[in-house]
Amino acid sequence: MLGYQLAQDQRLKLAVTPELKQSIHILSLSTDELLQYLQEQATENPVLEFEFSRSREAFGKRTGTGKGGAMTPDPLWCAAAKEDTMEEKLLSQLRLLSLPSDVFKAAAYLAGNLNENGYLNVPLTEIAGNLKVAETVVEMALEKLQSLEPAGIGCRDLRECLILQIVRDPQSVPYAFEIADGYLSDAAGGNLGRIASALRIPKEQAVRALQYIRTLNPRPGLDLAAFEPQYVVPDMIVERYADSFSVTLHAMSRPKLSISEEYRKWAEPRSSAAAFSYVKDCFRSAEWLMRCVEMRKTTLLKVAYAMMEEQKAFLDEGIKGIRPMTLSTISGKLDMHESTVSRAIRGKYALTPHGVFPLKYFFAAGVATSNGGSASSRMVKARIKELIASEDKHRPLSDQNIADALFSEGIRLSRRAVTKYREELNIASSPGRKNKI
Repeated sequence: MLGYQLAQDQRLKLAVTPELKQSIHILSLSTDELLQYLQEQATENPVLEFEFSRSREAFGKRTGTGKGGAMTPDPLWCAAAKEDTMEEKLLSQLRLLSLPSDVFKAAAYLAGNLNENGYLNVPLTEIAGNLKVAETVVEMALEKLQSLEPAGIGCRDLRECLILQIVRDPQSVPYAFEIADGYLSDAAGGNLGRIASALRIPKEQAVRALQYIRTLNPRPGLDLAAFEPQYVVPDMIVERYADSFSVTLHAMSRPKLSISEEYRKWAEPRSSAAAFSYVKDCFRSAEWLMRCVEMRKTTLLKVAYAMMEEQKAFLDEGIKGIRPMTLSTISGKLDMHESTVSRAIRGKYALTPHGVFPLKYFFAAGVATSNGGSASSRMVKARIKELIASEDKHRPLSDQNIADALFSEGIRLSRRAVTKYREELNIASSPGRKNKI
């Protein structure tokens, strides 16, 4: 029979409360993001006091003696200002040419459409249509743009880039223009005999011209690119001792939070009901936030210490000593969920005896070795880089040669895997690394 009835049903489920979401969010924040977040919370919550100073413990050292000692300034305060972009630098040159308004407008439009290498990939007809001007105006604007510094800027392909540099160089080598204009593919393949035969010049002359062409800049836009340095403040410091190591949080990762004593009297019941309820909620929020920050500190220290225990060889040998390690390795060691470990290492950096590394750097897959063990892919990449750096450039090592060399060292790696690691290192293949002159 169909109908309504009452029944008890016992279930177990996990409820993600706003407090739990906040705790997870704080754990995943980097140091800079955490400081910004705490500053926002201190602005919104009147009972929360946030103390943060970049001086003394965080960066500088006190100089001089006595009470009048001065503090060394924060290095980040002395960082260089943002540089002008490539477009801004080109516009500053165009303003010195006293161009007609329509030509200047078209040249400025071209300067804003160059890619990072300084190449123009937009057809002139399309630009003329967008600006609603004659194509001859755009061609004149392109000519003026290509006359700027550095030579080669505003080119549309590699051929034009090289030619623009050759015609403006008073010390250019004979036949360099002809080779750049019609024989670039032969030059890239090292077919000097075909070039010399086509131009009817001695092979030695072709060699000198090709050597000169290789000194030219195929990416002139990089000379005008704005350099934006990335400043990294490590979240933790790892120090190596004779037979042990230590992991400590950086001062910036340990902000000081406290509750204002001035607001405690407002939390007494004799205050108005509205004020009592508001201040009570503020106290509860501040206390939970302080607890979340403390849990973040504890979790970071646990994860970082467990990682360094697994990577003790790295502390002694550097990158060559990195062992294979996964999130499950650390989560199983700490009886912690993998997602928690992942959030703990996100955007975090460690200052080690071998430099500053992101914590994610230490997590790498393993490669089988002849003794039944495994080697870290980081170590394998470093070894491949060393083999290529020490090779004979007239007879560079092929991927199979590198695989054979690694096999003789006990590392089993296929040729395809060597190719994959080499490409991840942005290293050309053996034909591209061969010195053909």
